[in-house]
Amino acid sequence: MIRFFYSLLVYFLLPFTCLKLIYRGFKQPDYLKHWGERYGFYSASTRKTWGKRKTLWIHAVSVGETKAAIPFIQLFLKKYPGHHLLITHGTPTGRATSIDIKHPRIDRIYLPFDTPFATQRFLNTYQPEIGLLLETELWFNLIHQAHKKSIPLYLVNARLSEKSFQLYKKISPLIKPSLQELKGVLAQTHGDGKRFESLGATSIEVIGNLKFDVEPPRDKKIQSSTLKKHLFLKNQSVLLIASSRQKEEEIILQSLLKLQIKNLVTIFVPRHPQRFNEVELMLKKYRVQFVKRSDKNIKAKPYQFILGDSMGEMYAYYSLANVALMGGTLLPYGGQNLIESMAMKVPVILGPHTYNFHDVSNEAIRIGAGLRIQTLDELKKVLPQILKSSSQLKMKKACSDMMQSHQGATLKILNKIKSTI
Repeated sequence: MIRFFYSLLVYFLLPFTCLKLIYRGFKQPDYLKHWGERYGFYSASTRKTWGKRKTLWIHAVSVGETKAAIPFIQLFLKKYPGHHLLITHGTPTGRATSIDIKHPRIDRIYLPFDTPFATQRFLNTYQPEIGLLLETELWFNLIHQAHKKSIPLYLVNARLSEKSFQLYKKISPLIKPSLQELKGVLAQTHGDGKRFESLGATSIEVIGNLKFDVEPPRDKKIQSSTLKKHLFLKNQSVLLIASSRQKEEEIILQSLLKLQIKNLVTIFVPRHPQRFNEVELMLKKYRVQFVKRSDKNIKAKPYQFILGDSMGEMYAYYSLANVALMGGTLLPYGGQNLIESMAMKVPVILGPHTYNFHDVSNEAIRIGAGLRIQTLDELKKVLPQILKSSSQLKMKKACSDMMQSHQGATLKILNKIKSTI
């Protein structure tokens, strides 16, 4: 009954989704494309083609989830040459990320809005043998329709912060039936598993975090060398502001301008590409010397700041960095993924807000791969300390040790689902 009222609410909000897509389209034009997919409408040729295929379906809503799925995708395609892989997304940046995974047996579309009829059309068209929802993607009608059609559905790389757990408890009559209709919950940590169990999940297994299995690009040295040459970086110390969020860049810049650290260059890489212009205007407002990654002809003259206004180059930025200050941790956004930094052996500085990556953040601090600050005033002490060569070597080793100790989730997931394929 409660799902019926949830469906009524989704139908009521459906007209407003058009306005939302148009609004977002002003900043990111890709939101104006592929609307039919978002409402569960597909061509007759699509239905005919996919009806003949053996299909694994993965839902990775945005960039982080898509990147996390890459090791699994690569292994699955190798182990199951007769299967196709359908990747669904919620954002254009997620879709763009999956386009970078080149393979003739991969297709990607947007997941439809969670109405009973749209989700039913989606499942009838693509007819997946099995579905994997990454991290916290609980869509109640979608899960129920898959259950009715006997399509095994797993929540994989599942995580649930304490903040989200408290919110979900308030709607437990809606959450519990959906969790029980899943084939299984494959959680990142024991804490995540316990929280899902408290909400009513019945088949839970802790398998670790897929993001630890992500490998940096093989050509990372070439990318790094090309970018370093383009930016005229030589022997400077580099601070990377990784995946920064709204209002964080300005307070970080204000703090850095107070510091007297010789030969330091700071790279700002905003989390969302639609904010590149906003951050550029902020740098101009403070009249600091800066260049943009997108500048074609950068002159070999002194500058303090770089705006990383490009997509798909995060590993290249990490390769230039001596230390990374993680975005989303200074203001209450919950933090961003620091595992990419660990993979590149780049120590991290974390702010107080890391509830989205609670366990990983705490472990990085515990083993010496990162440091936590409560306010940006602490950068005055922390930054020079990390930039010392002795600290660098020690922290880089801790990053490497942390990565090695957590790998293997990809194979565990594949072993878990192979009986249903």
